[in-house]
Amino acid sequence: STRELNKLVLSTLSHESNPVTHSDIYERTEHIVSAATGHQRGDGRANGPQKTYFEHRTKKLSEQKVAAAGNASSEPQVMRNVRIYINGYLSNTTDIEMKRVVVRAGGDVLLTPSGATHILTSQQLSGSKTHKLLTAKSRNHVHVVKPEWVTDSIKTGKKLKEMDYAVIKS
Repeated sequence: STRELNKLVLSTLSHESNPVTHSDIYERTEHIVSAATGHQRGDGRANGPQKTYFEHRTKKLSEQKVAAAGNASSEPQVMRNVRIYINGYLSNTTDIEMKRVVVRAGGDVLLTPSGATHILTSQQLSGSKTHKLLTAKSRNHVHVVKPEWVTDSIKTGKKLKEMDYAVIKS
C-alpha cells in the first residue's frame, strides 16, 4: 500500500542507498549555461563559481582551435597575427569553410569586429559601418577585404597586399 511505501522511504532517508536523499544526478548532469540573466536560470547551485555563457564559449572555441592547429601543424602559418571578423556574404565559399581555412593557416576568427585586423566580406559594408571604420581613431587600421585575399595569400605562401583586395578604398 501507499502508506507502507511511504513508511519504508521515510525510514531509509539516512541510508546511502536512498535515491531521494543521496542522489548524484547533479554531478552527472551536463549543465547548459545560457546568456539569460540570473533570475531566469533554473537550478543553479550557489556553491562554486558559476561560469558565464561567454566564458564557456571562449574556452570551447580555444580548445577547438588548439585541436585544429594540431591537425594543421605542417601547413604554412600565413595568417599568423591576423584577426578576422566575417561580415555578411562571402562569394564562392561559406563562412564556416573560411573560418576553418583561416584557423588552419594560423589566424584567429573573432565573434565581434572589435580587435579585428581584417574584416572579410564580398559586398560593400553599410554606410554607417563604412563611416565608423573611416573615422575611427584606432591605433591599427582595419582592412576590409574580399575572401580571395585569404585564399590567394595561402596559395602564394605569404600575406598579399590588402589594397589589391580592398572592399573599401580609403
